[in-house]
Amino acid sequence: MEITDIKIFKTKRKGPVLAYSNIILDNCFIIRGITLVETEKNGRFLSMPSRRLRNEKRSYRDMCHPLNSQVRSELTEAIFKTYDEFIENEK
Repeated sequence: MEITDIKIFKTKRKGPVLAYSNIILDNCFIIRGITLVETEKNGRFLSMPSRRLRNEKRSYRDMCHPLNSQVRSELTEAIFKTYDEFIENEK
């Protein structure tokens, strides 16, 4: 799997959400709405796109997600590298 494109969309909200991201894999599959989050307790991490479950007030299910920690690490590193470059270029 190759990450062929990453787009970063900075958020205007304050709080733990830093930005949102869309990624394209192998020039043929897009994942939209990945959330970049940073908290004091957990540090920086990605939150995959999710939807609320019916009849549940606080239950959500990821619509897509990595199946192993290696892929999650690759995605996290690539997206946060692109985010850091995006922030650096904004200055």
